Amino acid sequence: MKTNLLAQIHSQTPIVLNVANHVTPQRVADGINYIGGSPMMVADPLEAADLAHIANTVVLNLGSTNPTAQELMLTAGQTTNQVQHPVIFDPVAVGATPLRRQRTQQLLDHVQVTVIRGNAGEVAALAGIKWEQHGIDAGQGTADPVEVAQTAAQQLHCVVVISGPTDIVTDGTTVYRIENNAPMLATNVGMGDVLDGLLGVAAGVSADLETIATATGILPVAAELAAGRYPDAPFSFIAETYNQLARLDDQTLQQRLQLQKN
Repeated sequence: MKTNLLAQIHSQTPIVLNVANHVTPQRVADGINYIGGSPMMVADPLEAADLAHIANTVVLNLGSTNPTAQELMLTAGQTTNQVQHPVIFDPVAVGATPLRRQRTQQLLDHVQVTVIRGNAGEVAALAGIKWEQHGIDAGQGTADPVEVAQTAAQQLHCVVVISGPTDIVTDGTTVYRIENNAPMLATNVGMGDVLDGLLGVAAGVSADLETIATATGILPVAAELAAGRYPDAPFSFIAETYNQLARLDDQTLQQRLQLQKN
């Protein structure tokens, strides 16, 4: 793991530009801010390129897809490629409708993404692997999630993060597993979007595989600490998760992160 990641984040304060899901921008901005990043949101395509030049990382979210959001993602993503900064992409519910599949393919045809973060159903849809996705949720499938992640990473030439009870991070060859988990994360809508933002912050420091794997563990470690205080109160749990994100340091992360590489 990256043993000094949080210290580097607080030292550098990476700027993360978000083309956000309309449901979660406040949650995402708070998460970015609490671990030491600087969030920016963009809603007007006319300033997307200018803001992408300022940012250290761009996070693109398919969640509230519409023509304006698609234009924003294409402009911000292409500009970020030009300045050679990382692009994080969350293909929310990509397997749910033909429109989402079409817009995702258009984005991937025109933007080289650095990291894709999704649940198993979303990543399976990208990889062309059969999976019964349930709306925005992962749903059910028989394929091995590690193989799903590796296939997608190899096809799309990027790092893939599958979030779930066990998080999987791979570049198509090396695989990291994060075993930290708090089940109440799944009961709070939009926490995957928050993880996207945290990955964006970390990628603003470095987008290497070890850094992305370490960053993937930040949210579940904070959530485990929060669940220790609020095991059966979802709203209090999520507020405490943010408290723990703000308090988290490298020593605590190193002590609690259950990160396996193989």
